[in-house]
Amino acid sequence: MHIALYVLGALVAVFLIFLLTAVITDYRPAEREVLQDRSSISTANLSAAGLNNTLPDSLSILCWNIGYGGLGDDMDFFYDGGTQVRTSRERTQANIDGIIAEIRRHSPDIILLQEVDECSRRTYRINEVEMLREAFPDYHIFLGYNYRSFFVPIPLKAPMGRVASGVVLMSRVAPEEVVRWQYPSRFPWPVSMFNLKRCLLTATFRLADGSSLVIGNTHNTAYDTGGMRTAETRWLGELTARLASEGTHFIIGGDWNQFPPDYTPSAAETDDPHFTTVALDTALLQGTGRIAWDPSARTLRHLNVPYGPESVLTVTDYFYISPDVRTDCVRTIDLSYRYSDHQPVLLRCRL
Repeated sequence: MHIALYVLGALVAVFLIFLLTAVITDYRPAEREVLQDRSSISTANLSAAGLNNTLPDSLSILCWNIGYGGLGDDMDFFYDGGTQVRTSRERTQANIDGIIAEIRRHSPDIILLQEVDECSRRTYRINEVEMLREAFPDYHIFLGYNYRSFFVPIPLKAPMGRVASGVVLMSRVAPEEVVRWQYPSRFPWPVSMFNLKRCLLTATFRLADGSSLVIGNTHNTAYDTGGMRTAETRWLGELTARLASEGTHFIIGGDWNQFPPDYTPSAAETDDPHFTTVALDTALLQGTGRIAWDPSARTLRHLNVPYGPESVLTVTDYFYISPDVRTDCVRTIDLSYRYSDHQPVLLRCRL
């Protein structure tokens, strides 16, 4: 009897220590945070050399949720109705290498990535941000965390453990300022300590005519507990309305976890009990811009099974663009979901 009580007491103590550690280390981002360049490029040296630090009139922007290099075509995922927690280290490395090679192939002016890990357990402590920095030495690189937890305790039999992940913006031209904006959406406590804190990353660039362009990288809520996506969209609409009133151009790209206007989902998309997208409520965006997406292709697969003929596909990756930005092309690049559960989307536009 005494032994059982000692064991019970020890378990309670361990749980309380775990909970206390989670509270102390809980990621509490500010509403607005100016980010530092993680590249090895010296802006001072560029200015001293007299190099042009303005964006060109014609731009290519690649947007891609890379699934932290761990959600290639071999994977299903326990949270979405599958059984697996992570793929092998070898496959993770191969996915990241393939992602880098694909980005190089298109050589975009701006790169917007979501779900980029930094030494997380689920990706075998691989520092993907450092790999990007080394692979693209002529790009400025900024990371905005949206997922930081010292230990994610699910699933109980094989916990995800430490997670540090976020959205990354890369650019050949140095932005004037890059800001991480905390979205107003929140998971309830104590779930919030082990879940994402969604954000928008914005980079402000100077144009040749002296005006400004704001390029944003968004990754919106996927598992809504009640009004979270609505709050994010409303906040984004207020931001872009303010930019428009100031005469600032904007391009917001990312994984919205909502399908775009004029897209009709299948029953398989809307009936999935584990992961369901909804329509983007464009009324909340206040009519300050337009949605640019590729209606000829899907950008996301559901993760209840590995990729195959039975996979459910949908569209969540696209751009929101101010009226004075001309869209030349929006193209989803078909990689058959080899490296990620998302397909990259390439925008070509003119200012």
